[in-house]
Amino acid sequence: MLVLASVSVKVNAQWFVGGTGGIGYFGDHFSLELAPQAGYEFNDRWAVGLGLGGNLSINEGLGGYAIIDPYVRFNCWNNGKLFVDVLAEADMRLNSDALVASVGLSPSLRYAFTDHWQAAVAVGLVGVHVGTDNDVDPYFAFTGRGLSLNVIYKF
Repeated sequence: MLVLASVSVKVNAQWFVGGTGGIGYFGDHFSLELAPQAGYEFNDRWAVGLGLGGNLSINEGLGGYAIIDPYVRFNCWNNGKLFVDVLAEADMRLNSDALVASVGLSPSLRYAFTDHWQAAVAVGLVGVHVGTDNDVDPYFAFTGRGLSLNVIYKF
């Protein structure tokens, strides 16, 4: 039984690459963000991934920060094309002044266009936030700024 279970996990397991990119404008603040990601799907339910990227901001000068975004994805429901996932993620942003991090859960929807191409959208984050003052605060974001769109290619 153990051999059959391990073979079934290996058949469904596969690597994927993808990433997010975006342009934002809020008041007098303009930003450009790019964060490629790579990961591994263990089976139909579980996957792990890591996104690395950066944000370039223009607001009375040039600034930005590095992005490190490891995550674990659990698939709650799917019909073969549409997937409802929950992401457990740590979103860390590092600039010249400090490290700001959020850790929590984020709902996500994925849609498979083909066997290889998918698009995913994650909205918001519920968890804790560690700011520049090192205080740990409850965190809930459900806004357009918390929306991320990913394009995924599965090998």
